[in-house]
Amino acid sequence: MERCKVSGEEIISNPRWVFRNPAKQYSTRIKRIGRNILFIWVDSIEPVILEHFEGDLVMKVLENSGLKGKPFHVIWNLNRVKGIAYPYKRGIVNFLYNSQPPLHSAVFYNIIPEFLNTAESIQAIMPSFMKLHLAKDYKNALQIIHNFEFGNSTAVKGDENDEYEELKNKFIEAAARIGWLNMLGQKIHLPPPNHELYPFFSALSLMQEDLAGLEAFYKKKKRNLWSIYAEKTKSMDARISFIEDEKQRLLVLFEKEKSELGKKLSFRKSESRQIGTVPNNHSYTLKELMLDIIDPAINPENKKRILEICDTLLETEQNEVIIGLPLTSTDSAFLTLLQRKHPNLNKRELKICLLIKLNYDNTDIADYYGISKRGMESIRYRMHKKIGLKKNQSLKNHLTALAVKLS
Repeated sequence: MERCKVSGEEIISNPRWVFRNPAKQYSTRIKRIGRNILFIWVDSIEPVILEHFEGDLVMKVLENSGLKGKPFHVIWNLNRVKGIAYPYKRGIVNFLYNSQPPLHSAVFYNIIPEFLNTAESIQAIMPSFMKLHLAKDYKNALQIIHNFEFGNSTAVKGDENDEYEELKNKFIEAAARIGWLNMLGQKIHLPPPNHELYPFFSALSLMQEDLAGLEAFYKKKKRNLWSIYAEKTKSMDARISFIEDEKQRLLVLFEKEKSELGKKLSFRKSESRQIGTVPNNHSYTLKELMLDIIDPAINPENKKRILEICDTLLETEQNEVIIGLPLTSTDSAFLTLLQRKHPNLNKRELKICLLIKLNYDNTDIADYYGISKRGMESIRYRMHKKIGLKKNQSLKNHLTALAVKLS
């Protein structure tokens, strides 16, 4: 069991009570002396600048020691500390004013000259219910804690009649509150103008005014930047909304074109199937003709039949040229009859009549020609008038009747 060589109290240590700097330049370690004194030191070969405040480590030690929410004291050996970084300062302020642990008193000792002003600044910003003292060595530090515990603080008071010391402390306190706590509106009590320390306090007051002006400037600049950001965000949101609407419009257009292309493809497939059957019909007819021709004994009836077949083939070929499609003999005969009855129909109208007879509707035929359905309806209306049908007569029924007459 380890005991304090000065007070004889038990010293408690824990391997987990350590904070290792991420850069591995130093470690901060804590032990507990007696019931409620935390002894803190920095483990390093050379003096270092502290970067990360060890507030979490202190709270862990308090919790492990059953001191959470209970009064405690701190003794800190600073023989390896030459400075603290700005984040460390903010950590101290946050720990003292936001966490507000029940820290009754703290004592710094073994303070190297480089760190003395910083130690005095920390002393100046301590809340009124906490006390920080600066001691020469460990024995003196422990004595200060014990005196504070038993209500005897006379040992830590300085010479209250020393005017210079008092003004120096006020100067440090004002500088620390401006720099550490950002108290830019705090009034600085200036000594008389003829006092030797007046220029220092005056310079500090002017610096406070400059910092307040600078802060106001940056706050205004920040507001302007936020305003610009809000405008750009609004503009970007409107742009995104427009793009989304355009995307939906294009999707609808795409689906429409996809549907129309599907209809055209269906029409082409149907047309291809029809075309595919035509050569077989012609081929069969030509084979019959060849058999009849090579027969030496051709009677008049066969000759007549051959001539009819030839006429049919010639007629079909002519009709194919007119409408640009391969035709069956039945379709060709229908077109021939249609031209005889209605010679005023043009090539496109003849082809449309054939498609109507083959049961293609307005949408299919419009897709085939690449026109709108309304455009197709206009063409049918003109054809209706050309053929001489009445309003109550159907063009499709008229064409169907012609096909029936052929059969």
